[in-house]
Amino acid sequence: MKLLLSLLFTVFIGSSLISQSVNDYKYVIVPEKFDFLNEKDQYQLNSLTTFLFNKYGFEAYVEKASNLPLDYKRNGCNTLRADVVESSGMLRTKLQVKLLDCNDAVVFVSEEGSSKLKEYKKSYHEALRRAFESIEELNYTYQENNTVVVEEEPTMTENVEKPTVNKTPEVDNMVKSTTSSQEQVGNESLAKNAVLAVQSYVSTDGAYEALTAGSSIQFFENSQKIGEVTNVNVDAPFQVKTTQFTGKGYLKEGRLIVERVIKGIADPIEMIFIKK
Repeated sequence: MKLLLSLLFTVFIGSSLISQSVNDYKYVIVPEKFDFLNEKDQYQLNSLTTFLFNKYGFEAYVEKASNLPLDYKRNGCNTLRADVVESSGMLRTKLQVKLLDCNDAVVFVSEEGSSKLKEYKKSYHEALRRAFESIEELNYTYQENNTVVVEEEPTMTENVEKPTVNKTPEVDNMVKSTTSSQEQVGNESLAKNAVLAVQSYVSTDGAYEALTAGSSIQFFENSQKIGEVTNVNVDAPFQVKTTQFTGKGYLKEGRLIVERVIKGIADPIEMIFIKK
């Protein structure tokens, strides 16, 4: 009995340490291609990996995406790199998900997910979803640890006395006015391009899913990516174009709405996506 309690305590402590270390990282970057596959996003496995990370609370992006966060670009060590490894046999597809830090040290390894399905795409998707069950159990929540970003020190130069320039009141006022206008434009630009929270949505009929993150919205059908909208302005309508539907989209009262255009029908059909 004592041995059993000791083992359970060890497992609990180990799980807590893993969860804590994962919580220290703000982003997850998914590669465009996994080593065991031959093509970028083959079987849409990279897209599904990104989707599942975001579904379970992480802020995940595909490597080289156009909407990568600025602080990731400045400090890559606040980010985990995702990898999926295969150990399939003759009868089963087996996948595991690894998370590595900026020094390639393994931070977390998921439980093995397996599938007996014969079709490659369905088998990989089922195995990956099962591997993510242990990631869901982490209950990830980012905890900022005030990581210090080391920036390049300015080069020391010899102080050279600059000649004093006497500004006239008119010139001085003009400079102040110009600076104020530039600041106002900058603030308006920031407001319009406000960062979208990482949030999963599902259409009211259950046929489609959507994911907002950064300045983009991705659309999925059966976990397969069917389209993406980039450079979204949260205060203005945007054009949605997927392989399954097109139309005007906008965010309103916590919902994502797409006014779907259907050939032969005069009025658009309203598609409503609600938060999951």
